[in-house]
Amino acid sequence: MLLGDLLSDPDLGLVLLTGRRHLDRPVRGLYITDLLDPGRYLHGGELVLTGMMWHNRPGDAERFVAALTEAGAVGLVAGTARLGRTPDDVVRECEKAGLPVFQLPVEVSFNAVTERVLRAAPTRRELVGRVAAGADLGEVLSAAADELGAACWVVSPAGWSASSGTELADQDRRALVRSFLEAPDPADMPRTVALGEQPVAVWPVESGTEPPAARWFIALRGEHSARGAQRDTVTADLATAVALLRARTDQAREIAGRSVEIALDRALRTSAGPQEIVARLENSGLSLEDPLRVVAASMGADADRAVALMREIAASTGIPSVVACAGRGARALFSAPAERLSELDGLLRRAVAETERGAPEPLRVGISGTSAATGLRGALQEAGYARGIAGKSPHAAVVSGAQLASHQVLLAAVPDDLRASYRDRVLSELTDYDRAHRSELVLTLRSYLEHAGSWSRCAEQLHVHVNTLRYRVRRIEEITGRDLSEISTRVDFWLALELSEENRAL
Repeated sequence: MLLGDLLSDPDLGLVLLTGRRHLDRPVRGLYITDLLDPGRYLHGGELVLTGMMWHNRPGDAERFVAALTEAGAVGLVAGTARLGRTPDDVVRECEKAGLPVFQLPVEVSFNAVTERVLRAAPTRRELVGRVAAGADLGEVLSAAADELGAACWVVSPAGWSASSGTELADQDRRALVRSFLEAPDPADMPRTVALGEQPVAVWPVESGTEPPAARWFIALRGEHSARGAQRDTVTADLATAVALLRARTDQAREIAGRSVEIALDRALRTSAGPQEIVARLENSGLSLEDPLRVVAASMGADADRAVALMREIAASTGIPSVVACAGRGARALFSAPAERLSELDGLLRRAVAETERGAPEPLRVGISGTSAATGLRGALQEAGYARGIAGKSPHAAVVSGAQLASHQVLLAAVPDDLRASYRDRVLSELTDYDRAHRSELVLTLRSYLEHAGSWSRCAEQLHVHVNTLRYRVRRIEEITGRDLSEISTRVDFWLALELSEENRAL
């Protein structure tokens, strides 16, 4: 079929952004990718579909479009689930390269485009055709196993696997994961892993820029080269079919995550009532009749990779969940009966430990206690506090709300207006004084309390003389009318400072 045929199909709703002169190009294949440089996987004549996960910094569009044109791609379909629209720099680079680019509405899946192309093809690859017809991962693997005469699996390093009917033993799955994470670069694949008397060929599912621990890979029992060209054709078909299923999964996760992200943001940043928050969560697919637990996760400052890995880890638990972006990290909502949620701590610890080798930085995870949907704000804050404690570990760490200090649990349960009022009553005079005189009394107060009133250690941290520190503390007492030698005053100031730090973080 021609590119123009796709554009004229009203069911797809494609919008042509540039390249009208080239709509007579024939489509000889499809390729779904979120790699920044997918050129080595293209053979020419493909229509490339992308969810734009590779688009992160200036220059990415130029590199991506150059890889497509050099490999002979005939056009680009840009999904909108992640960014909401096709970035201008992508359109400019495609226009310069003479590469038609179409924008795909968020409500239309890559699967719909694939099915449309396959319907027009004189022949169709069996496994990709099954995906286009709605087959799930298990059905595709069973069909591949029948054609190949060998068991096959799709494995996630985070701890889950799908099979062709022959279940993968846990020790075998871990051995395959270890081998995959030793060399996850597609250029080093496939590689053969010895499991018992029969080898297993392992190669990655081409997807986005997620860390190796969040990638899927295919495992096929028996020598990869056996049965020659016929086997290679089927395995190539399998790789394409699984990549399409991964793209479908990522798109669904992204859409659900955006809905939840808005709801969580409203819960934290505004005075929205509990019922409004519950209403915003109804489209997430979670059962709000069951209690919730919140998970906060971070991986350095890389939010996209933290979200990708957390989605795979959440899937490995088997508990219904939705993962959303949250600033520099990720948040996940888990919803299930209370007895099932009680297992979450152990499941997450096991999954995080298994993925540590394949993560560019340690993943830090905080877990709230069990809460009703109407208590979401407190659960979010409790998970955030727990993640902060986990962040002090040099390794991957999981901390639950039960491990938090008691004052943090209490703060998370205090209503918003009371928290703000308390913080302002205790600290407003000092913050006003600092603003008017460009002084550092609030900073001095925090350091003084952190060092338990030690003059020498506090002065050393602030790089001031002890006499200067004593003068500042006297000024704090004069301005506030409070005596810092009293434990009740120190507690009041410390709690107010904690609320002030949390407010800046939000």
